[in-house]
Amino acid sequence: MARLLLKSRYLILLPILGLALAAAVFFVLGGIGLIRLLYEAVSTVLNVAHDTHKMDQGQFIYEVVEYVHTFLIGTVLYITAVGFYQLFIQEISFPSWLKIESTEELETNLIGVTVVVLAVNFMGAIFAGGTDNLLQYGAGIALPIAALGLFVGLRAWATNSTKGRATREARHAAVSARHGATTSEPADQITSRAEAS
Repeated sequence: MARLLLKSRYLILLPILGLALAAAVFFVLGGIGLIRLLYEAVSTVLNVAHDTHKMDQGQFIYEVVEYVHTFLIGTVLYITAVGFYQLFIQEISFPSWLKIESTEELETNLIGVTVVVLAVNFMGAIFAGGTDNLLQYGAGIALPIAALGLFVGLRAWATNSTKGRATREARHAAVSARHGATTSEPADQITSRAEAS
């Protein structure tokens, strides 16, 4: 049974492949579209374009922001694919910020990129000017960002308090072993006695 479970982890290659291909599609199509948009903008400025209308600057910024949004979604998909591969198959020699050793690290990376995607969405709505109630739309984006920030903060606090408790217990055990104290004696009494000697 253990061998079967060990081999079954390779099933994760299917979603990894799908996520990587989807990221590639976002990157390639987004890159081609951005290059075409920049070519049209430069052509318009140089009066080489076939169109006689002048490109609106706000519309141009909005379209560029939309391509940034596309690349960020591709980045989320790519980070997820890389994270799954490193968690289930084997470690890859990536830069340190892309090394994933636990599901918590993968979630934190995804949350960071998701927050940026939401912020870019809001910025795009500002440039487009198509939202009637901008305050309500902004609050609808700000609330998930705040919830995600609170989630990450509370999880980091819980992790740090657990590590701090383990460190204090290890220090208490080391001092107890060094001075022959019982483990039931409070750590502060052992430490003060060690400092006095």
